[in-house]
Order: sequence, then structure tokens, then C-alpha cells
Amino acid sequence: MRSGLFRISLTLVATALASTAIAFADTAPGIETTPIPNNAKPDWSSMSFMVGTWQCTSQSSRRASPAKSTQTNTMDSTGYWMVQKTIQPKLSWASAVSSVDMITYDKDQKRWVDVYTDDGGNYDVSFSPGWKGNTIVWTDAIFVPGPDIIATSPLTTVKVSDSKVTFSSSFTEKSGRKNTLTGYCTKS
Repeated sequence: MRSGLFRISLTLVATALASTAIAFADTAPGIETTPIPNNAKPDWSSMSFMVGTWQCTSQSSRRASPAKSTQTNTMDSTGYWMVQKTIQPKLSWASAVSSVDMITYDKDQKRWVDVYTDDGGNYDVSFSPGWKGNTIVWTDAIFVPGPDIIATSPLTTVKVSDSKVTFSSSFTEKSGRKNTLTGYCTKS
């Protein structure tokens, strides 16, 4: 009889433990199983004309001769980024430079973003609300003054056609002198 009572007590304890575990399982936080949604891919329709190879010429008001560069724009395999690789050969007044711009659209901030790096250790982040007609304006988000340049104006790019753009900007030297930068790119 004693063994039967012992069995009943063990059964009651086991039942109570199981009930408690079920009650806690219903109230304890579980592991989230909902997948994180991917960001929507940018609508590249306004920028797609940029894909390809461009020959660019820029002229600074403080330089006697223009700088030439080759710019190649491609889409990355994810569809989220346009990759812009630029090569500027050595000039009498500047070293050769290779740079990469990564361009995407930030849907939360509703703006285009350009992340720039080059092989000289330079970097920049700029943004734009997008094209207004045939013009897009890029504003530096993290401009850091250098030893000579203390301020810049936004870069304005005008789409002349699917194979030509012009651009202009300005910058201010430490001395207070304001310089202009103008140029154009044509698709090869």
C-alpha cells in the first residue's frame, strides 16, 4: 500500500511540474521566427543612363589646365548599389587617383546616397533628394576641412542627354578665396 501511495505522490508531483512548465511556456518569450524583410531595391530608372564608361574633363579655377578622368559605372550583383570607378592619371600638380563611389537609395530618408573612397585615404558621403527635371544636386554629409580647403558648395549635375552631363561646384580656400569647379562627362 505504501508503494501505491508513493506512486500517487510521484504522479501528482509530475503532473504539477508538467502543468507549471506548460503555464510558463505560454507566458515566456519565445524565439522570434518571423523573417526580417529585405529593403526594397532602388528604382534605378532615373539613374540607369549613367551605366557605362564616361570620359570626364574638369576645370578648377585655380589650375591652368583641366583634369581628365575615366569613369565606369556598373550595377552590383544585388541590385542595391551602382558602383562608380574613376581613374584619374597623374597630372603635373596631382598624383594619380583611383576612386570608388557606391550609390544607393535610402528609402527611409527618401534620398540618394553616395559613399566615396579613394586610394589616397580620402572619403566622403553625400546625399541628394534626386533628379528635379534634368538636374541633381549632391550635398556633402561629412565634409572635413583639409589643410587648404575649408568649405565646399553642393555639386550640381545637369543631364544634357543620355550621353552627356555637365557639373559645377565651388570650394573656399583657407585664405577665403572662392574657387569654381566645372566640367562635363561624355559616354564612350
